[in-house]
Amino acid sequence: MSLPIDLGLLESDKKFEQMCFRLAQKEFPSAIAIGVGSWDGGRDIVQFNDGVGDVVWQCKFTTQSLSKLKPKIEKSIQSLDPSREISRWILCLSVDASGAFLDWLRVTFRKYQFVKFCEIWDRKVLLDHLDQHPDVLEVFFYPIWKSLESRFRTEELELVRYELDPECGWRPMDSGILSFFQKDTNSDLVVDLIVRNRGTLQSLLHSIRMEIADVRRYLRGLPGTGLLWPQHTYTISLNGGAPGIRTERLEPPLVIDPKAHQRFRIKLIEVGYAWTGYVRLTLLYGSEHEMILPWTFLKA
Repeated sequence: MSLPIDLGLLESDKKFEQMCFRLAQKEFPSAIAIGVGSWDGGRDIVQFNDGVGDVVWQCKFTTQSLSKLKPKIEKSIQSLDPSREISRWILCLSVDASGAFLDWLRVTFRKYQFVKFCEIWDRKVLLDHLDQHPDVLEVFFYPIWKSLESRFRTEELELVRYELDPECGWRPMDSGILSFFQKDTNSDLVVDLIVRNRGTLQSLLHSIRMEIADVRRYLRGLPGTGLLWPQHTYTISLNGGAPGIRTERLEPPLVIDPKAHQRFRIKLIEVGYAWTGYVRLTLLYGSEHEMILPWTFLKA
């Protein structure tokens, strides 16, 4: 059963294309995004495969009828370079594809013999991909899909706030998604949290586990809130983006009283530079309890 998400919540071509790119990279690690606003030759995302044929994605975001997209889709296909063989051409759609639309696309591609195979990642297929990759799901939908909040709730604790501290050296890559980039070289990343104790007993938060996954290095130049105030700032090293899982003890441990909120910050230091990846924090409390926080995409 597909996730009950309306992809229209993304609200823009740019966010939809970014999500499709992150999903494409899961299956095709060498895929690259063609810059928004540049000449793309009919390609939003591409994986170059000399001798075998490129894999090309075209992303179309809409909340209306697919018939209005047909001229734009055909124009994108016409922009493809026929001298480069394409092994797979993939159309990403934010809505479900109808049988009539599939028939139209099949007929259209008869004129483009250099494309070996075409397929559609429509709403249902994209939701299946998101279900398989919760890191991408949480990065793009945690801030805007209310139902996702239940994933970050235990019998004892619930996540009330998970935000970037605006005074640190990181900035959101786009509003409405958990994706941050490093503005200043080797700046600490500070996350501002509020957690509420839902139970009747105190909870002692004693450790934080950090996961770093799907790290990709890239070329870059040399490194050169209301009345509830944060009570503590805890520091954890990102170790330059080294993949893996590690746990840090909190000193002092944080006590969260029954039915009370507790606000604190987590500062991620030793960021390094020239890497992208997904980071997830987990709050460990009590004897064997844990509260998982959302995956966040970082560009250092």
